Order: sequence, then structure tokens, then C-alpha cells
Amino acid sequence: MDMWSLAGGLALARMRPVLELAGAETSRLAEIDDIVAGCSAPHVPSGTEKIDSLRNWRSEIGALEDSSTPSYFQSTAAGVAILVASKELPDADRGWRITSSIGNFWDSCDDLLQAGDGYSRAEFQGIKTTLRGVEDMWREGDFHLLTGEGVDVAKAYAERLSRIRYSYPKRRDIARVVAECGQWDILGTSL
Repeated sequence: MDMWSLAGGLALARMRPVLELAGAETSRLAEIDDIVAGCSAPHVPSGTEKIDSLRNWRSEIGALEDSSTPSYFQSTAAGVAILVASKELPDADRGWRITSSIGNFWDSCDDLLQAGDGYSRAEFQGIKTTLRGVEDMWREGDFHLLTGEGVDVAKAYAERLSRIRYSYPKRRDIARVVAECGQWDILGTSL
């Protein structure tokens, strides 16, 4: 288990409510969930069929020219999941790509909120920074928790993942505002 897989897995878990509203297929979310769940194992479950499936999903989405569309968020998260599950790149390059893709995901959410006046909504009371800022604080906490001396990494990861999932109701409210600001068609989603 490497730190980039652990941090990327937790970040993917935080992205999930947005992906649900971005219309990600249940089977694709399940593939990402499997990767997230396996990140604390000695080896992230990288099954080539799972990685190939996510790559095919990105190919189906095609070229991205607009970071405000739901497909942008789907493709970005699939790309992070592929990087988390595969070890094809050197660690430094892989880490940079994971971190920058996660940042771009949340920056695009912030752009939608800014353009749609989403920050003035009641769901954002008490949040004193951007969604990217919130993610940066979570990620800093992830690294601090997971790199502590003598820490049981698998247990710490599971506890952190549980805490993220516990916050899903609030995250879903915020994801709904992002989707509304982006004028996404969310009628057929489960939220």
C-alpha cells in the first residue's frame, strides 16, 4: 500500500456525491468503489479488466472541451481511479497527476459555484473556503494521519473512509448545488 493510492482512494470517496449527480453509471461507480475499498490492502486491486473498463469509459466520454459538463467530472474521476490502481508511472509523476487531477476536479466545482452564485446558498453556511480548499485540508489530514509513527495504516484508512462516508449527506447537499449551478440534468439521479 503506497501513499498515493491511499490518498487517491480517499479523494475518490470524497468525489462520489458529485459523481452520482454527474450521472455516472452505477457499474462505473462500483468499479471506483472497489478501488477505494481496496486501497488499504497490501496491493490495490488493479485487475486489468477494471482498469481497461475505466479506460474504455473515458474513451466513450471522448475529448473534453468544457469542464462544466458532467462528463468532465466522470472522466476526471475515472482517470484518478486508473492512476490509483495502476503502477505504470514512476511515483513522482503518478503522485503529481493524481494530485493535479483531484485539484482540477474541485476547482471545476468551484467555478460552477462561482458562476451560479452557489456560495450564497444555505448549504454553504459554515464553509469558509472553496471546495478545493476543503479538499486540500482533508488531504493534508489524510497524509498526517496515514504517515504517523507506528500507525496501523489499514485501520487509519478505514476510519478515515468511514468519516468521509459519514459526511455524505452534507456532501450530497453540496453536490446538488454544484449540479444546479452547472445546470445539469439531475432528474434521473438517485439524489
